[in-house]
Amino acid sequence: MSELKLIITGLGGQGVVFLTRLISNTAVALGQLVMVSETHGMSQRGGSVISHVKIGGSEAPLIRRGTADVLLAMEANEALRNLGYLRRKGVVFVNSSNGLHPEVGEHLKRLAIETRSLPASQQAMELGTAAVANVILAGFAVAHPALPLDIETLRRTVSEIAPRGRELNLKALQIGYQAGKKT
Repeated sequence: MSELKLIITGLGGQGVVFLTRLISNTAVALGQLVMVSETHGMSQRGGSVISHVKIGGSEAPLIRRGTADVLLAMEANEALRNLGYLRRKGVVFVNSSNGLHPEVGEHLKRLAIETRSLPASQQAMELGTAAVANVILAGFAVAHPALPLDIETLRRTVSEIAPRGRELNLKALQIGYQAGKKT
């Protein structure tokens, strides 16, 4: 895999840090060099949280605007706020039942940015807890070629880093993965 640049974003309490750990540990398990940098705003009070993840690449920890391959967003407004990080032909995975706001449609089209949305929070609540929406989004994204991490390694990683919630997280991962395979 050549260098892959990901921006992972959301609000404090949405599991951005766990999602970052899940993605980065999975890449490490696949033998990739991984560089992570996190920015926590008022994360404990619902403020913006953003992680820069570089897989298989450079020594600089931060991703420059306009160069990210993938944006994983736990919330539609945070996706919009961080859209400038994506490169032309990048892919946005967003926890939303409605995709991104219609007013950015022309911008996305002009830059050939693909938007993939899934109501992960709603699906997580159907499992009994909002806490697994991030794992659902991870499964959804891994089903797409833009995030070339295999699902089996992701399953092993989630079992290792969250052994107490193993069954629920594996179920959440499968729900997201199946949804990603259908679209």
